[in-house]
Amino acid sequence: MTTIVGIQGDGYAIIANDSRISDTDSNGFVSRISTVRPGSGKVAKNGKYIIGAAGDMRAINLLHHVFTPPAPPATLLGVRLDKFFTSKFIPDLRECFDSQGYSAPTNDQSDHIAEQGSSILVAIHGVIYVIDSDYSWASDNNGLYGLGTGGPYALGALKALFPKKKLTATQAKSLALKALTVAAHYDPHTGPPFYAQIQEQ
Repeated sequence: MTTIVGIQGDGYAIIANDSRISDTDSNGFVSRISTVRPGSGKVAKNGKYIIGAAGDMRAINLLHHVFTPPAPPATLLGVRLDKFFTSKFIPDLRECFDSQGYSAPTNDQSDHIAEQGSSILVAIHGVIYVIDSDYSWASDNNGLYGLGTGGPYALGALKALFPKKKLTATQAKSLALKALTVAAHYDPHTGPPFYAQIQEQ
């Protein structure tokens, strides 16, 4: 019940998020809407990383207050950064979630051995990765990302608003915030205040 936006720029990454959380009852109806306070939101700056989660609030709590991600060497980029992310970051994230009880139970009928309940957006060295519930990751070639219930609206807005020319980080940040505004107009689970963070390569 959220919207997180990512923009992969030329030498930078933008991660932006809304602040609304909503509880749903067993029938899927919203029973309560609230706004997370600053400092405990859906996106956390954790070491050299910016990490956001769409899904369970438990994942967000752990990313803010428990997870200690591995520090990558400053020169890692390209395939070497992908390898580090796959072999170091992902196992450490899984270990954190498992040790805190945030993982699928052993009797779960899932096809995957490892599973958790959120989609996670990570920026490191100005590069964005999306981690799925089975701990696989992907990076989109067009550099635009939208997660959560308002993600499709935000992604559509980004695609429509994005110019063909390269943008500065400040210009991209402005577009990310506009995309969140559009998502909030159509998705009842998305709402202000909106925040955006810039990470330089």
